[in-house]
Formats: sequence, C-alpha cells, structure tokens
Amino acid sequence: MKRVKNYIFPAILIFGIAIFAVSGRTSAVGADYQYSGKPEIVAATFSSAWCSSCKILKPRLAAVIPDFVDQPVKFVEFDFTFGQSKDIEEQANAEGVGEIYPQFKGATGFTLLIDRDTGEIVDSLTINHSKKAMRAAIAQAVAIAERNVTVDEP
Repeated sequence: MKRVKNYIFPAILIFGIAIFAVSGRTSAVGADYQYSGKPEIVAATFSSAWCSSCKILKPRLAAVIPDFVDQPVKFVEFDFTFGQSKDIEEQANAEGVGEIYPQFKGATGFTLLIDRDTGEIVDSLTINHSKKAMRAAIAQAVAIAERNVTVDEP
C-alpha cells in the first residue's frame, strides 16, 4: 500500500500539469483588446501562474485594457509558468521587444510599457499601481510614443 501512495500524488500532479498545459487557457492580460493599427506602445507583462504579484497585477490590468481598445497599444504576456523557452523569446522578437527581453526574462510580476519604434522602456506597472494609475501611465506612454513619431517624421 505504501508504494501505491508514493505513486498516486506524482501521477495526479503530472496529470494536472498536462491538463493545464493543453487547456488553451487565455491570458488574463486580455489579448482580445488589441489596436488594429500599428502599435506605438507594447505593454509586455512578465508573469507566471506561481507569481503572487501577478495574481494582483493581472486582474487590475485586465480591467484597464478595454479603455485602450482604440489606442495604439498592444498588450502581450510572457508567461514563465513552465520556465524560459525559445518560444517566449521568439514571441518577444515578433512583438518588437527582443532587445529588451533578455534583461527581464524569467522575472515576473510587472508590465513594461515599451515604445516600439525606439525600443525604450517608457514606464513599468506593478502591484503598487491602482487601476487609475495604470490608465494614466499607459495614456502617458502613448502620448510620449506619439510625440516621438511626430518629431521624427518630416
């Protein structure tokens, strides 16, 4: 009986992880809300299922995202629940934040607001930001990015 007990928990754990991995879960960051034009700001959330800060940050951010549906902001999530992978790095490159990604890979519990054209971090969001503060920071990041584009264009 002792041998059976030694195998039951690991089997249940592995089964649970497998179900979680293939469940097709959607991001709490809200990939449904993406600007249809070229994004000026990439709001990149670095998260994982085990991150306690993420459990506070992501719902707050998800509540703010609908306010930016018609704004040049793209919300993406880099999920490190199962560790760092080549897929996440490829996603960062595809989103235009590949140069910043190596500095933060594996860290969780924050969202970087990145000017896609310059590659600069304009601001970051953490659990210390209220929904109101998140809205203000994202709006300010958009204004900064738009001003950079206006200055650069003839």
